Amino acid sequence: MSIRHSAVWGRGHLIVIVGSQGHVLRSEDGGQRWKRGQTATRQDLSALAGTGAALIAAGHRGTLLSSRDDGQHWSEVGCGATADLRGVALRDDGEAIAVGLGGTVLRSGDHGHTWGAGPSPGDLCLEAAALDAEGRFLALALEGQLATLQGATWTCHKVPGRNPRALCARGELVIVGDGDGHAHASRDGGASWESHSTGTGRSIKALWLGAAGLVIASGEGGILAVSEDEGRTWRRAALRSDQHRCAAWGDDQGAIWCLGDGPAARSLDGGKSFTKVPVQAGDAPLDGPWEKVPVRGKFRGLWVQGQGRVVLVGDGGAIARTHDGGQTWERSAVEDAGALISVWGSGEAILAVGEGVSQIRSEDGGHRWMAVAGNPGGASVHGQGGTGAFAVLDGRVCRLDADGSRWVDLEVPRAPRFRAVWAGPEQRAVAVGSGGAIVRTVDGGATWEAAESGSSRDLSAIWGTGDELFVAGGLGVSDVLRSRDAGATWEVLAQVSGSLRSLWGDDAGTLWACGAGGVLLRSIDGGHTWRGEASGTWGTLFEVRGDGAEVWALGESLLLRRRHGASTG
Repeated sequence: MSIRHSAVWGRGHLIVIVGSQGHVLRSEDGGQRWKRGQTATRQDLSALAGTGAALIAAGHRGTLLSSRDDGQHWSEVGCGATADLRGVALRDDGEAIAVGLGGTVLRSGDHGHTWGAGPSPGDLCLEAAALDAEGRFLALALEGQLATLQGATWTCHKVPGRNPRALCARGELVIVGDGDGHAHASRDGGASWESHSTGTGRSIKALWLGAAGLVIASGEGGILAVSEDEGRTWRRAALRSDQHRCAAWGDDQGAIWCLGDGPAARSLDGGKSFTKVPVQAGDAPLDGPWEKVPVRGKFRGLWVQGQGRVVLVGDGGAIARTHDGGQTWERSAVEDAGALISVWGSGEAILAVGEGVSQIRSEDGGHRWMAVAGNPGGASVHGQGGTGAFAVLDGRVCRLDADGSRWVDLEVPRAPRFRAVWAGPEQRAVAVGSGGAIVRTVDGGATWEAAESGSSRDLSAIWGTGDELFVAGGLGVSDVLRSRDAGATWEVLAQVSGSLRSLWGDDAGTLWACGAGGVLLRSIDGGHTWRGEASGTWGTLFEVRGDGAEVWALGESLLLRRRHGASTG
């Protein structure tokens, strides 16, 4: 996966970079070694600001992240905005703004931990934010406007040039870079401008203004230009590249970083020379309470039966079972089952469904397996003790017949493509699917009724106990829903970044969710807020399940375990 580094911030030897797919890189030794940070988002991050140990990152679809510890840990912050955010600025006193498309302005007074709507300068594409010498917030609009926020009022000045996107400020000097490679400098808040060509002829995407008049410009097609007289005259750097550069930062001690696609351009002599330097880290971090459990194979479905008993199903009809918490595994395979996707069990009875021509079941804990007639395309299976089981096969809701030999299609209102099903006590069941569809039965599937979900997203995960149920799903951004009346009515509790695929909760009220891009989330307040945990992968996590002692998460060639009470760090 190609990663674009979109913004950079630093202090001394500490450098933090954010970019596409929610990626964060962090170095504590001036860029010699990098470590990936874990965030709860897979949205592209476009802007970064910091002061002291506080950092704020902003990105697509109103994404805002905050860190209180120099970027080691990040929390996603709700702001109510859906527009792409392109710029962020943070003062030492904790006042901050984030700006974006459609004139979106958000304000915070506590270093980015909470946000509210701010005054807008109009329907403008706000591309960048900065601070002037008096601590006032600046916002640059693509339409050629520089706006200054004084109290609750913006003052706008025209910026020369075409399509300005880059903004930097230091002291009373403000410099803007435009779409034709020109740099425009103002010393009076934008009332007047002095314009000079950088000689690049390409769009400037990033500017950094250092001490003693040093200015660095980088941008489209790998352009890199240096000025040593506050932008009056420019020279092209000798380092050539055709990869876009959209972030720049320096430390006033000679180190300068220009980043974007591919390797970074780094200078250690104040911009006199640049070299290409790889900016990369190893695998996603797994330095928290989760541990890897060795198991060979590609598995897609997970069921945790308690007391160290775990069942995995996956490609080629593969089945793996452990009775000792993963120390040893027993393996078998049912070739006709194809790729098995989901598994559920109760006592010695186990059911598994998948993409093959045969669905399967076992009555002896998984030693022997029997075919169950039913459509291919199994996506989900769940039951409740010995009272029956439900499955989603080829997008339809099915129930296992009385003798366990066949999955029977059920007549269900609304005809979306269903994705997941949950079976409850007293012959209740709930199925969820595309377009926010939720249906439920209270008579074992004989009749069904549609429920109003309040969501239009493709729902793909459901878990519950008793009358309280939780549902999640979406592409890129997921809704989390809750019902307290066995699925009759629903409320949307939260929106989280990432495509969630699975939910599970323990008896203590802690909820877990996982999905694409290695997203692994935890909620301790009933699903209202979520925090990401390090999963050790950027691949998909298919399922999260647990018992009273442990939580397990299954991913692409990866099995994780978190013991009850393990510290979150």
